[in-house]
Amino acid sequence: MNSIITTTASNSTLTMSSREIAKLTGSTHDNVLKTIRGLIKKGVVSGNETPYIHPQNGQTYKEFHLDYRNTMVVTSGYSVELRAKIIDRWIELETKTTIQITDSGNLNATPKPKRPRKPPMLATFKTGYGIAKELGLDDNQAASHAGRYCLNKCGENPLPALGLDSRPTPTEANYYTVTELGKEIGLSGQAMNKLLIEQGYQAKVSGGSSSAAYEPTEKGKPHARIFDEVRKGGRGSQQALKWKHVIVSLLHPFTKTPA
Repeated sequence: MNSIITTTASNSTLTMSSREIAKLTGSTHDNVLKTIRGLIKKGVVSGNETPYIHPQNGQTYKEFHLDYRNTMVVTSGYSVELRAKIIDRWIELETKTTIQITDSGNLNATPKPKRPRKPPMLATFKTGYGIAKELGLDDNQAASHAGRYCLNKCGENPLPALGLDSRPTPTEANYYTVTELGKEIGLSGQAMNKLLIEQGYQAKVSGGSSSAAYEPTEKGKPHARIFDEVRKGGRGSQQALKWKHVIVSLLHPFTKTPA
């Protein structure tokens, strides 16, 4: 089948052939021609029959080339699924912008797609931050999600370049990982997590990653905070549970480490 959507040098109007309509809707070309001729007779569709030569038998037949409006009118009686096929085909061919100049030789031109321009990073970050705040996130979480928003829109997360991979809240005491705190009482991070569970400060979350596999219990919430952290390389973020230093004093009596 030859080019379906064409344009002529005289009117530059995109059209779809009646043969393509028949192919997409699973109808016969004769039935499509009958429908078009009937609608033209009623004055609701405009179009002229044009000849085409069948590539297999060399015979000359008639067809119509309809613009978008007339194509939609012709297919208005079809099912929603079939009309969707017609619309999708138009979108596909218009996106490719394949042009055939029919009255000045067979010249096909496919323009190179323009590279999308990246939006300004600062404005993008502010937009993402504002959206996150509207959703009720605190400053720390909003900044993390704004960084991820920049990564998706601009291809870069500015937070790692600023040294802000992890952002503790400025209104609370410092928070530490279980590995950092465990060193003070001779326990590994794994042993600290186990002890925190035994003493009722945290619970294990099923299906979580190693950095977010725990959450504080009601007993542990006054001493813990879940942080949004940027992953290495700036691609995505993860959550990490950290603790105030006071948790060392609270857990030390339950260890074998001398005071």
